[in-house]
Amino acid sequence: MKKILTFMISLMTLSFMSCSPSPVGSWVEPTGGSEEISFTLNKDGSANSVNMGFVEFKNWERNGDLLILKGANVGSVKRDFVDTMKIEKITKTEMVLSQAGYTITYIRK
Repeated sequence: MKKILTFMISLMTLSFMSCSPSPVGSWVEPTGGSEEISFTLNKDGSANSVNMGFVEFKNWERNGDLLILKGANVGSVKRDFVDTMKIEKITKTEMVLSQAGYTITYIRK
C-alpha cells in the first residue's frame, strides 16, 4: 500500500509540474521608471540579466516550485552566487517569486 501511495504522489507531482507554464522567456519587473529591469531564462538553461546593477545571471534551473538562478556579482567584490526563490505563481503572463519574506512580481515580455 505504501508503494502505491508513493507512486500516486509522484504522478500527481509530475502532473502538476507539466501543467504549469514554463518559466522560459523574458521577465520584466514593473518599476514604473524609464529603465527596464529584466532577465531572460533561455530554453538551454542559460540566463541573462538586464539593468540589474552588478548582477549577471549565467544559468538557471527549476526544481519543483523552486527557481534557481546562478550568476556572478561583477561589482568591486566579484563572486559567484546561487539564488534560490520559490515560484509562488506562474502563468503565461506573470511570475511571482518569493524569498525570505520578500515577494516580487514579474511580467512576461
